[in-house]
Amino acid sequence: MTRLSSLFAALLALSIGVCSPAQTPPPRPIPRDTGGNQFSVSETLFATLAAINAAGYDAGIDSPLNDRFKLRLQIRDELAKRPIGCLGELKTFYREHKKASDTADLSQYISFALMAGDPPDFTLPGDAVPPDVEPLRGFSELLARFYKEANIADLWKRSQAAYAAAMSEYQEPVIDTLFEANGYLRNPSGYLGRRFQIYLDLLGAPDQIQVRSYRDDYFVVITPTSAPVVDEVRDAYLAYLLDPLSFKYSEVIKEKKPLQKYAQEAPALDVAYKDDFSLLVTKSLIKAIDSRLMRGSPEKRELFVNEAMREGFILTAGFADLLPAYEKQQDAFRLYYPDLVSALDVRKEEKRVKKVEFVQSLPPRVIAPPARMRIDPAEESLASAEGLYEQHDLDNARKLYRKALEQTADKKFQGRADYGLALIDLQEKRWDEALDLFQRTIDANPNPVLTAWSHYYLGELQLKAGDADKATAQFKLALAIEGGTAKLREAAQKALASSSSGEKQP
Repeated sequence: MTRLSSLFAALLALSIGVCSPAQTPPPRPIPRDTGGNQFSVSETLFATLAAINAAGYDAGIDSPLNDRFKLRLQIRDELAKRPIGCLGELKTFYREHKKASDTADLSQYISFALMAGDPPDFTLPGDAVPPDVEPLRGFSELLARFYKEANIADLWKRSQAAYAAAMSEYQEPVIDTLFEANGYLRNPSGYLGRRFQIYLDLLGAPDQIQVRSYRDDYFVVITPTSAPVVDEVRDAYLAYLLDPLSFKYSEVIKEKKPLQKYAQEAPALDVAYKDDFSLLVTKSLIKAIDSRLMRGSPEKRELFVNEAMREGFILTAGFADLLPAYEKQQDAFRLYYPDLVSALDVRKEEKRVKKVEFVQSLPPRVIAPPARMRIDPAEESLASAEGLYEQHDLDNARKLYRKALEQTADKKFQGRADYGLALIDLQEKRWDEALDLFQRTIDANPNPVLTAWSHYYLGELQLKAGDADKATAQFKLALAIEGGTAKLREAAQKALASSSSGEKQP
């Protein structure tokens, strides 16, 4: 094997985030983040819910929690004293957009607040917004007037002490549970370019957790609760980490889809899980992880798993049986995931689920609607293509990369597709095609990591062609890009030293 081929074989995996078990170092301690940027409050959310409280939103107003967290009643009293010129229009808007249930009513305004811009304008994005937000587009202008006329900026400033007191009660256990989840998954810092954000809201009906997933942003909104919410927050965070894997390894998940029909027989299971098998896989896996993190006896864990099965999360027991094998090996969970799903035995799980007696209903306490990532079709194709590439299914990965190119004109997605196709050409030693595709990746500039790796590979290809000067220039360009990985910098520095010393390629 030539030096170039050896380098490519060693580095192709690194550039796309793959590492074989033999190459994986022992797990290192996960850095502990303070979580301050992940758990906070939002003035836009505050203004939105202040507006609907003034307009007639009364859900949960008689809850004893309003005596413990007094801010909602205080804000309502204060607003009632203020001359608000747009109040009549606001009440009409609220009445015309009221939903059948209090939960759905609150839900649409939380979605609005998460999508809207900062005060004083609260502008919604010009492109597509979630379906429950589209009917509320006219609310931005009305909320801007309310914000000014009711002097919400003053109320927000005066509310900070109440929020700080509530945050101090929730923050430490929430941060601890995120740290625990990261530790179990061996996940140091989430996902590049994605955000997990928790907001505490004191103006909505108590005892709710609202979860949203909007492409690269994952939100959890907590209202005052009568019991600890760390389990629900951890599950939302696990969903944030695991959702992308269900797209990336969709082909592996499809092999287990014959089990879906059994979940559809569970009366208490939310229809979202019945209709979307990958969502069911993720939630069952989360339940299994919960059982492994649970403190107490093995009997307590078994009882928890059995209850999850009875609720309709029919893969929980299978995953719970398989997770000890993950715990004994060294890979991070994102690398082990396809092996874990592949290890599910469909026939064994069919026999297991046939013995389950499903519960008829669940007692509601915290409302946590299942959150499904809303992503562009091209992005979904790319995620699946990258998963297939990591499993060395180059033919099917190529098909999906090409499909992604046909699905979008977005340069960011096109660059990712070109990069994936370039890696496949490197694997198959089509040097000229790879060179062209890496250059197209650089032109599209999908993100700093892929752009930097593309410069690196162009440098190696120039070395192969015998042009050390061009190779040196490419390695320098790779090192100059902010946001490149440590592995990229190490590889580029080594290659730069080699090309500068005039070493010949064999």
